[in-house]
Amino acid sequence: MTKLVVQQAPEPAIPQRFLLTASIWGVLAGGLLVCGGDMVLASRWAGASVAVVHAFTLGFLGNAMVGSLLQFLPVAVQARVRGGRRAAAWLYGLLNAGALLLVLALHGALWLSPMLGGGVLLVAFMLLLVMVLPGLWQAATQRLLRWGIGSALLAALVTALLGFALAVGLSGKATLALPALTDLHASWGVLGWVLGLLAAVSRVVAPMFQGALSAPARLQGVWQALLYGVLLLALLLGLAGGALPGGRMVVAGLGLAFALGGLLLQSRAAKLRNVPLTWFWRCGLLALVASAGVLVADADQVVLVGALALVLGLPWLVTGMQLEITGFLAWIDLQRRCGRGVRVPGVQSLVPERDKYMVLSLQLLAGLTLIMAIFRQIPVNSAGLALLLAHAAGVAVQCAARWRVRRFAAEFEAGK
Repeated sequence: MTKLVVQQAPEPAIPQRFLLTASIWGVLAGGLLVCGGDMVLASRWAGASVAVVHAFTLGFLGNAMVGSLLQFLPVAVQARVRGGRRAAAWLYGLLNAGALLLVLALHGALWLSPMLGGGVLLVAFMLLLVMVLPGLWQAATQRLLRWGIGSALLAALVTALLGFALAVGLSGKATLALPALTDLHASWGVLGWVLGLLAAVSRVVAPMFQGALSAPARLQGVWQALLYGVLLLALLLGLAGGALPGGRMVVAGLGLAFALGGLLLQSRAAKLRNVPLTWFWRCGLLALVASAGVLVADADQVVLVGALALVLGLPWLVTGMQLEITGFLAWIDLQRRCGRGVRVPGVQSLVPERDKYMVLSLQLLAGLTLIMAIFRQIPVNSAGLALLLAHAAGVAVQCAARWRVRRFAAEFEAGK
């Protein structure tokens, strides 16, 4: 079991800012679905559709993953994050300004060039690497964990570079094969950055918070090598004007291996704990299995594949951890405000299970309505409203945790 060094945690406000903003982006993405209606699900190439995808991937997933990393690295990996509060503030501003500019440009608002948002995001991910890679390199903890996180961070930079190239092509500044470049961008982002990072950190968080088994080191190392080997080969072939043979099957296979592996590790655990988080992961992994299955069965169902993976599956995995980290950060905040020797509320009191179940229930309801909307059973606006409310519940839970911290701290000061 990895030892947590709580004393090395950053100021709670630093990761909290990213985690809360992630849920706000989820609300915004739901709002885009409400406003866009059927246009959002009409085609993967529709501007409204691409804007919603990037609101989830950059806004929700990006903020949640970066905020979690800034907390996870010093506490669980004992890797120092450079720059402190000032660098984190710059990273926060660049990531969210770039995401907002890009979403507005893709949606067709204000006649913005996507190059502007793409350029800001490229700088943001370069800053992220400067902040965390040196500490990862110097840390003396688990090698597989550090290599997994480092590889995912490099994949994020490649994703940003490919995204900026796409923005240049969309702006008409260069003639590029946009469909092929889009597939490369999506593969590096979803598989290399998001899935790669989740697979790496799950070695720690799954046993610690869920009681699930950790993947055998050799097996995870092989999967990791295959993942980045395939992505690198696809990139080299794409730059040469070719394509990876059977690329769709390979992508589906890598995603399916991660999802089925996670479900198997849960099922073999002697006793799973933290039931809300376990169910967040179980539902998220099942959505990824469904996404991979649809990708294999029918390549034309791109919208359904994307919805299952990017709007439901991956966000459910991240949301479960987001709520756990929120409670942990609130507890650290109270410890630091009240000092040693003071008995403060536990993590589960600051973010109660009922709050987590509420978010989970609303997320599952939103998932059901989204699938129904894709199959034209209900209006897309209804699915968007359900998503908006589900992520608004996430905002409310995080704000409630902060309110409990402030209330206890005020009562403690008053009782001195």
